[in-house]
Amino acid sequence: MINPLEIQPIESLRGSVKEAIVMKLEFSPYIAIQVSDHGKAVEFYKNVLGMEFVDAKGSDAYLNKDGINFVFEDNSAGRGSVFFEFRTDSLAEARKELESAGCTLTQEYNEHSAMFSDPFGMNFHVWEDGAFPDNP
Repeated sequence: MINPLEIQPIESLRGSVKEAIVMKLEFSPYIAIQVSDHGKAVEFYKNVLGMEFVDAKGSDAYLNKDGINFVFEDNSAGRGSVFFEFRTDSLAEARKELESAGCTLTQEYNEHSAMFSDPFGMNFHVWEDGAFPDNP
């Protein structure tokens, strides 16, 4: 149960509510999962959890379960993580707004795609239209 004394109004974050509303971020159709043993992980999610294999591009495998799309990414060098993805019209504008709200840029993949960490420890990927034209 949430302790109401621990809840802070959004105005206490850096940036204002108005600024957050101006930035256009749309939830992408994918939830990304980084795994340390890609092949075994994909087989596990298909065979044990009943996900349907959709496609593979490079080291990414695309699966679907009950209308929800998942991207399994090979992260053999590290620990697995789960993150949401958001599409925006302008990564530069989104970066400016996110950083002013207390987010940290953790990885820039290219000028159209970057990973951020929010002030609470959640990571999320933000990308512009056209950054990944070959994705299913």
